[in-house]
Amino acid sequence: MKRVLVDRPLHREAFELLSKNVKVIEIYDDDSRKIEQALKVVDGVICSAALKMREPQISIAKNLKVIGRPGVGYDSVDVEASSRYGIPLVYTPDAPTESVAEHVIALMLMCTKSINSVQKALKEEGNFGIRTKVTGIEVENKILGLVGFGRIGQRVGEIASKGLGMKVLVFDPYLDKKRCTFKDFELMNSLDELLSGSDIVSLHVPFSEATAKMIGKEEFLLMKKSAYLINTARGGVIDEEALIEALGKKEIAGAGLDVYVKEPPETDNKLFDFDNVVATPHLSSFTDDGKRKMGVGVVRGILDVLSGNMPEFIVNGEIWENRRM
Repeated sequence: MKRVLVDRPLHREAFELLSKNVKVIEIYDDDSRKIEQALKVVDGVICSAALKMREPQISIAKNLKVIGRPGVGYDSVDVEASSRYGIPLVYTPDAPTESVAEHVIALMLMCTKSINSVQKALKEEGNFGIRTKVTGIEVENKILGLVGFGRIGQRVGEIASKGLGMKVLVFDPYLDKKRCTFKDFELMNSLDELLSGSDIVSLHVPFSEATAKMIGKEEFLLMKKSAYLINTARGGVIDEEALIEALGKKEIAGAGLDVYVKEPPETDNKLFDFDNVVATPHLSSFTDDGKRKMGVGVVRGILDVLSGNMPEFIVNGEIWENRRM
């Protein structure tokens, strides 16, 4: 019977599907010794972002035939090394779309309504009079700038446009308009143009050398002082120190963050000192529905590979014919 290592609990439906077909090795405590021993014998791995599948881990996994990442991001896996060893990498790019898109909208609305400030004043200080001192804004007719326009970006744009009456600007140099499910947007020629014209900017790009710190000191200076920044993508696409400086100097109105350069972030991270920063712990896709879609999707991908069938979503499909059997 094939063996699959899982380093974080899966949704109940996903675990039931997996355990019916393979022997599941569960290691949830990040014990590197136990994980190393398991990697030497397993046929598959379903890894959270906490389990880094780099060259050292992949090289010792002599029986490994597939790696699975629940979700759309896979920067915790060395794709080049995985491909070199003939190991397919499966993921679930469709699964987190709705949950993350809704979280983006939630962060945006919390920012624009100053929910952090008024909730703290009322619940912690009993300050009901805060209602006359803090004024939010309506998002109707405001401009939402989306940096990156994949599945999640398009769904955010659709909700913002159809549901909230916002105008949508997009910057994505790799965009194929013909494949867009939402089409009521204006495509910008440059990131600078989008930043300077938006009331809210939301990031939807993967983390890579090209996107590392793409929003930094110069970019914050281009944004409106009344603008908000939303990031549910990856922490590293923002220069965190520059963001802290921009907030301190009131160069932007605030931020909604679900991701950070270091995760978990330090408890004394200066971002948490600002009442106009809404912060959540990298859980935008962690609704029950999102977990089920991601879990079941990645399990199906793992089982497809172990059964000799090409999965629906594979990162390195070019190696399929020469994969490890």
